[in-house]
Amino acid sequence: MADSLGAEAAREPVVPLRARRRDWFFIAVFTIFAATSFLMDTVNLFGRPDSNSRWIMARYIYNNYAAGTDPMLIANPRFVQIGTGFVSALIFGLFYLVLIYAFVRGRDWIRLPSVFYAGMITANTILYLGVGLFGDAPLFNYACGQECDGFDYAFANAPKVLAYNGPYIIVALLLVARMWKPKPFTGDTRSTG
Repeated sequence: MADSLGAEAAREPVVPLRARRRDWFFIAVFTIFAATSFLMDTVNLFGRPDSNSRWIMARYIYNNYAAGTDPMLIANPRFVQIGTGFVSALIFGLFYLVLIYAFVRGRDWIRLPSVFYAGMITANTILYLGVGLFGDAPLFNYACGQECDGFDYAFANAPKVLAYNGPYIIVALLLVARMWKPKPFTGDTRSTG
């Protein structure tokens, strides 16, 4: 009992959210990212973007993003199902909720998990963008010869894909910068702005 009271008294006070104005950016972005994970990324987990789907989100993604832009998302190969459908929809989606909680409440324990997340989302996004930007027709042609001739996952509209996916890398880098201090939510309010 005495140890827990001593540990509580020794704990540094959390800088209030009103004094951490820049953290509102992260809270807003993680809220948007959570919504896109649960609403949009689940399409590739349970199906694929399709203009004839009974699922409104599958039609929405097909008509407003994938058609004429991202044939890889429409084709939904296994690595997209796992990377976008499973990892982004479920793991990252839930972690965005944890990040929102930690930023609102000022929890320092989120520091290391957020750095791991930043590395994972950056690697996942770079893999997806790399296949779409550079294509993989040479790989398919090597693996299955003439049967796959002409097949490729290359993006039809790379600037649009980069505009939709680039923010994930940018926010990940900003998150690492925000979590650079050993105690990002406690201490002097002047340094957290």
